[in-house]
This record gives sequence, structure tokens and C-alpha cells, in this order.
Amino acid sequence: MLFDTFVNTVWKPSCVKLRECTLVGYESALNRHILPKWSGKDLDSITVADIESWLASFDKPGAARKAWAVFRAILRLAFRRGMTDNDVTRREIRLPRLRHYEPRVLSAQEVRKLLKGFYGHPLEAWLLVSVCAGLRRCESVGIEWADLDLRRGTVTVKRSVQWVAGHETVTEPKTDLSRRTVALPRFAVKRLAELRHGTKTGRLVGNLNANQVANRYKSWCQRMKLPSVPPRNLRHTFGTLAIKAGTDISVVARQLGHSDIQTTARYYLKPDLSVLKDMQRAWQRLVLTC
Repeated sequence: MLFDTFVNTVWKPSCVKLRECTLVGYESALNRHILPKWSGKDLDSITVADIESWLASFDKPGAARKAWAVFRAILRLAFRRGMTDNDVTRREIRLPRLRHYEPRVLSAQEVRKLLKGFYGHPLEAWLLVSVCAGLRRCESVGIEWADLDLRRGTVTVKRSVQWVAGHETVTEPKTDLSRRTVALPRFAVKRLAELRHGTKTGRLVGNLNANQVANRYKSWCQRMKLPSVPPRNLRHTFGTLAIKAGTDISVVARQLGHSDIQTTARYYLKPDLSVLKDMQRAWQRLVLTC
């Protein structure tokens, strides 16, 4: 069977229940990178060499890996459905090497200055929840006042709100662990209670969508000369500072909604120079006194 025939008759119908944001990403990779290369190719004739040559032609390793993920899913479905005996995905495929992602984060002093700079701003409640609870950008934009339990000092993540293909989509959180109730620090609970005004309802961001929130946040930071990072890096800031404060990494993983603690370790476990110097002093004592 030809690759594009399988895509149109089998793979696309199998994707109808996917989240819209996922489906848009798949279609982008399919139309931009996959079909131009593989249309008219017989499924049984695809080789490891063909795939590696295709991946090497990408300018950006990240785009190559995303395209490969979609292409691999298509090939595996074809094998499961008996459309081909050639399960080339089980072979070792050399992927373009990604540069290690080091998200820029704020220091504790910068977080304090940022929060002070947003005192009384319409996005203050959103910022408090974002930076103090480590929520994903799509989670923080979807938080409603009803999701806050200020007596218990918690916020419950119930939905994911994204801007996809020119309109807003509201879906379930990313994973089962993403649907969670997490704690807020006492100062944030106190300030949120003041902002709530008793009967306030709806989202913390009002009628703004995710892009509008990001633009107004960035604009205010620039206008007031506040330390800032992109909205998604507020989550990285929380995780990094929580671990630096001595919180067990498994607890941080639960707050962040990670399904794999290794994800938490990879992105947030970064000993600062003082910790490394303490390690070297201890190592020196051991070596020189034995």
C-alpha cells in the first residue's frame, strides 16, 4: 500500500478523538514535512537509510524529531493493521541531536520584585497562581475563582485552555496526574482572598485568552522594568526554587503534575555553585584526613 493512501484512509480517521491542539500539531508535521517526502512511497519499501537521510535534511533538530514522532506513529499503526510487514520503527534510527534546553528562570529576589510590580494589576491573581503553584501556562489561564479553596490554601487544576488555530479550546488536563489539587503559600492565599472580593466568579484572567495574557504580562514587565521570563518559564522558576529550598524532588514532581520524576530531575535539579563548593569541601576533608 502507498504511504499517502494509508494516511488518508486509515491514519487520519484514527485521529478523530485526539485533542484539537495535538491534531493541529500532527497535521502541521504531516503537511509540511512528511507527505512531501513520502507520498507515493510503498510502505514495504521504506528503509532505515531513507529515514535517516530524510531526518538529516532538516534545518532544526527539534522539527526533525517532531516529524519523526508523527511518522513513526503512522508506520506503527500500518504494521499493527497488517498493511505492511516492514516494521522499520523497531530498528535503531539515528536522530539529530538536540541542544540541551536550559530555561531561563528567576531568582527568589526577582520573583519578589515581580510580584510587587504586579500589585493591583488585573493579572495579579493569575501571576500569583502561576509562579506560586508551578502550573503550566494552559492550566493557569484556565483557573477559575471557584477552583481556589482559600480556607485550605489550595488550587485545583481541572482544565487546560489553549489558543489553537485562531480560537480557544478547553480540554481535560494533559494527564491523569495533571488533574490535581496543589498547595499555595500563605502570602499568596492571603492576597488572593483580598482580590476575590467575596463573590468574584469566572476565570482569574477574565475574558483574556492565553496570547492576550502573555502579551499584557510582557508589556507590563517592560513598562515597569520588572524582571521577567516567558509565562511558561514561571513554572520552571517555581520548580527550580522549590528544589533549591530543600523540597524533596518527589514532592515537587507531584506539585508540577509530572508523571515521571525523571522529568523533574532533568529540568529542575540544578545545584547552585554554593552547593557544589560545599561538596568539594567535604570531599577535600575526606581525602586529606584519611
